[in-house]
Amino acid sequence: MDYLVTKEYVKLLGRTSFKDNIRYLSYSCSGIEFEMIGRKAEVVLWTDGARWEKDLKAWMAVFINDEEIPSKRFCLEQEEAQYVLFESNQVETVKIKLIKYSEAAFAKVGIKTLSIEGQVPIPTLDKDLKIEFIGDSITCGYGNEGQLDVDCFNTIQENPYLAYAAKTARALDADYHLVSWSGIGILSSWVEENMPIRRDPLMPKLYPYTNLALEEVTGEKLLWNFSEFQPDYVVIHLGTNDASYTQGIKEREAAFEATYYQFLLMVRMYHPKAYIICALGGIDTKLYPIIEKAVESFMKTEDDRRITCFKFENQIEEDGIGTDSHPSLITHEKMKCQLVQKLQNIMCN
Repeated sequence: MDYLVTKEYVKLLGRTSFKDNIRYLSYSCSGIEFEMIGRKAEVVLWTDGARWEKDLKAWMAVFINDEEIPSKRFCLEQEEAQYVLFESNQVETVKIKLIKYSEAAFAKVGIKTLSIEGQVPIPTLDKDLKIEFIGDSITCGYGNEGQLDVDCFNTIQENPYLAYAAKTARALDADYHLVSWSGIGILSSWVEENMPIRRDPLMPKLYPYTNLALEEVTGEKLLWNFSEFQPDYVVIHLGTNDASYTQGIKEREAAFEATYYQFLLMVRMYHPKAYIICALGGIDTKLYPIIEKAVESFMKTEDDRRITCFKFENQIEEDGIGTDSHPSLITHEKMKCQLVQKLQNIMCN
């Protein structure tokens, strides 16, 4: 039996959109999860991967019954194809999760149909705790399965599920959304040394929308319905790329502080009850003192006490360095432990 990918049959993970009966997946770790009683589950997936080079195609992963390592991890080579998620010789009760590993900046993914050989699928239950992570390449898991000076960036070695954010959420048994894009900043995205400011993309522009990268596919800029997911905690992990532009120059740092403050206003507007954690680190913490100033000013001016700063320890060579100097899987595990402790301390107070 074929089913449309709607809330009636599946739990939606992350920001997604639905147009012309296709469920489009947005950011890293977006996808679907459902329970079924039957012998087989399949999906028809669409991608625009043909227009992307091999190293930037879309990658997916399938998890059965809360396993930590996916049963399947595969690249979408064809524009449209059917993929088996689960198959058994006997009727089984299983939980199935299908998520996108590759990030929103590259090849796009849509789920056309879900086919079940068995009873009608049902969405898994929501968890009590909800966390949103707003970040850059570190949150995407950029190069965490690669090696510095060995690999060039590719979506094959990008694993958001084993990056600090998704690991933190699982450690706390939380539902989570990632809104993350490699190279992105608040004032400026990443630039090479002595290059001018880069304003595309920037998180304040992307954040209100479901996924602006899908505009060329769907033909519309779809505003995200924030009532769909109201997190208890919002972790903002931005500033690493801005530092490539600010370079310790006071005027630029002041502009970053002002822009960061305005972004906090935006996040607070959309999430009036959430506790906001303003984090930095893993690669460098050059702008952390400026973030602290912005947060202190925000707390006083807006009379807002549900906000704090948090600094990750930076990576060390002994733990391995990922592609293009990004955190390794070991570093992500350490970052997860640090953030879990921070969140637990907040929850206890």
